[in-house]
Amino acid sequence: MKNARLKAPSAARALLSALARRADALGLPLYAVGGCVRDWLLGRAPFDLDLVCEGDPKPLARDCARRLGGAVEAFGQFGTLRVLSRGRLRVDFATSRRERYPEPAGLPVVSPAPFADDLKRRDFTVNAMALALTGPKSGQLIDPFGGAADLKARRLRLLHGQSLRDDPTRAFRAARYACRLALKPDADLERQVADALAAGHAGRLSPHRLTQELLRLLAEPELSCPLRLLKRWGYLAFWHPRLKAPPAALRGGEERLGAMALQLSAEGPAFINRLQLDRRFSGELQELLKLAAQRGAAKGAISAAAKRALRAVFPKLAASALKPLFVAGEDLKVLGLPPGPRYREILDEAAALQWRGRLSTRAQALRWLRAKAR
Repeated sequence: MKNARLKAPSAARALLSALARRADALGLPLYAVGGCVRDWLLGRAPFDLDLVCEGDPKPLARDCARRLGGAVEAFGQFGTLRVLSRGRLRVDFATSRRERYPEPAGLPVVSPAPFADDLKRRDFTVNAMALALTGPKSGQLIDPFGGAADLKARRLRLLHGQSLRDDPTRAFRAARYACRLALKPDADLERQVADALAAGHAGRLSPHRLTQELLRLLAEPELSCPLRLLKRWGYLAFWHPRLKAPPAALRGGEERLGAMALQLSAEGPAFINRLQLDRRFSGELQELLKLAAQRGAAKGAISAAAKRALRAVFPKLAASALKPLFVAGEDLKVLGLPPGPRYREILDEAAALQWRGRLSTRAQALRWLRAKAR
């Protein structure tokens, strides 16, 4: 397949042709690489393009931003430049490089290298293909590891025997790709997955990296399949051994994670605490779990994502349970009840009744409150 011709879809072709002309003028060999090439071979039209050049990509990124009406921003810690269009297209530019991993599960030492070395550093054969955009091989598929044949055989293979020693997060990635692309992990990949776990390599992953892998998983169209694979491999326990897919109706990452935590019941708060989420997101999830544990309406408004998670996990939940508590301490003051511990008792009881749908409107709640305060 090394000499096979490959055309990018028409939506990307004009942009790639223009960038190739600019790269030729600058003497920069340019390649489309990785997931976009894989998806083109599968007949898909991805909205993300990964471009690699042998040299400084800055002028190409600036030219791309001008054409797309976007802006250039630095992305990641290895010098990648990202251009986001006003539409859905995202284009990443990087310098071809090699990677060396001094220790298992550590970050790589990176240095510029010829493009052939850049392909060698990738994770799976199906992601180690490229489309040459410049030079005498322009339009040719570059496939030194047999990725196209693996795609045809519906097979997922790692590039080399130390792949999961170097980067154990590739096990999580393997589960995602296997399920998303309907590929079967080959025997060597399965062996490396087990070996990396037994050798403790996967156990060296930081909480931050594990959290990022979970967030990437939440963006997948379907979660049951990769979760089953990770459970079989023993990797699900890095998040929680009883983690299961949220209801299929949920699509957003926040509502999916909220539902997964709710499904863990009393173990949900500890699961969220182990993740390295931003403070706002973590706080909202903990409030959601507290609400479900107390079975009482919230004192204030809850987010739309929290409402969707609650509805999905508790489909028979009363509509009133998702509204802010109908009554407050001020209502008790108006009724002449002196402030004290009884305020808390009455409001907690009102919250529980509202959760169960026994109090479905503010007017009904106020009538109940007047009777309670006598």
